[in-house]
Amino acid sequence: MIRKISLILLIAIIFSCSKKDLNYSVEVVNGVKTYKNENRESMPDLVIQPKELYTIKDFDETITDSTRIIKEFGIFDTDSKGNIYILDGGTCSVKKFDPNGKFVKSFGKRGHGPGESSYAWNMTITNDTIIFDDYLSKEMLRFDLEGNFINKFSLTASGPTERFKGLNDGKIIGYQAYQEDEGDDAYVSYNFSLFDDRLVVLKELANKRVKFEQEKYNFFDLFLSAYTHSDKEIFFAEKSDSYYKINVFNFNGEHIYSITKNYIKIPFEKNEMDVFDKRYKDTWYFSNNKSKFKSAIINMEFDKYNRLWVFSSIERSEVNRNDLVVDIFKDGVYLKSIKLDICSGYDFVNYDHQIKLRGDKLFYVNTVDMFMKVYDY
Repeated sequence: MIRKISLILLIAIIFSCSKKDLNYSVEVVNGVKTYKNENRESMPDLVIQPKELYTIKDFDETITDSTRIIKEFGIFDTDSKGNIYILDGGTCSVKKFDPNGKFVKSFGKRGHGPGESSYAWNMTITNDTIIFDDYLSKEMLRFDLEGNFINKFSLTASGPTERFKGLNDGKIIGYQAYQEDEGDDAYVSYNFSLFDDRLVVLKELANKRVKFEQEKYNFFDLFLSAYTHSDKEIFFAEKSDSYYKINVFNFNGEHIYSITKNYIKIPFEKNEMDVFDKRYKDTWYFSNNKSKFKSAIINMEFDKYNRLWVFSSIERSEVNRNDLVVDIFKDGVYLKSIKLDICSGYDFVNYDHQIKLRGDKLFYVNTVDMFMKVYDY
C-alpha cells in the first residue's frame, strides 16, 4: 500500500515538474485554442545556418539575350520543381530560372494586348499556372509554367487584389483594397480574404475599414499585417504595436487556433524613422502623422521543417542595431530566436530587402542593388 502511494506521489511530482517547465500554456475560448508563449526558449540548442548557393543578378554579361535583363526586381515565386519566376515590374514580364539559377526564358511584356500588362507588381503560382496582374485595369493574366499565355480575366471584386499568394489546393489568399464614398466622406478598406483561382472572394478572414482623414491617415500603422501559409494552414498576424498574436486558419477559412507571445510596446528611434522616411514617406504618409511605435510582427514565413518564422520588432541599441532576428515556432510553441547573417534587420516592412522561404530554399532579394541570393538551410 505504501509502495502504491509512493508511486502515485512520484507520478504527480514528475507531471508537476514537466508542466512547470513548459514555456507556454494553452487557453481554450469558444472551442479555439490559444498557445500563450513566454519568452523562454523551449529549444535553446536550435541552430539555423543558411548556406549560400548562388546569386541571380539583374543582368548576366555572359548571356546576349536582352530579355534576360531584369529592370526591376519584384515579387517572385517557385514551382514544385524548384524553378524560380521573377516578376520584372520594369517590363511587365516574368523571368524564369531553373533550380540552379540558370536563365531559361522571359515571357509577357508591357502593353494592352494578349499576354501583356500595363502595370504589374503582384504574382503567384497556383495549380501549375502563373498569375500576375494588370493592376490599373483590374485584370489578371494567366500563363502556364512554360510561359504560354492562357487567358486574361477581369476581377469581379470592387477593388484590386494585393499581396496575394497561391495555396496548394488552387485557392488564393491576399488582400482586397478599395475605397468607398459616403456623402462627403471617403472610406478605405483593406480586407484579408480567401479567393478562388479567379480571385473571387470566398471568405473574408480579417477586415478593416477606416474613414480617410488626411491628417490622421497612416497606412503602415493601419493595415500592413503579415501573413504566410503552410501546405494546410494560413497564418495571419493581427496588426498591433502592443501585443503579439497570430490567428491560424484552415484552407476553408475556419479559425482553428491562435499563437501569442509576450511582447512589450517598443518606440521607434530617430535613426530608424530616418531610414523609413527616406524610403517610404511619399508612399505611405499623406501627412506628418508618423508612426511612434513598432508593429509587433513585421513578416512571417513557413519553412520546410514545418516551422513558423516570425520576424518581430526588437528593442535596438548600438550592439544589435543591424541584427536580423527571427522567432521560430513549431505547432504553436516558441522554440528559439535566431540571428540570421544574410542582411540587415528592419523593424518595418522593407520591400527593398525581401526574405522569403520557397520550396526548400531561403531567398534574399535586394531591390536596390538588384540581386537575389539563394540559400540552403
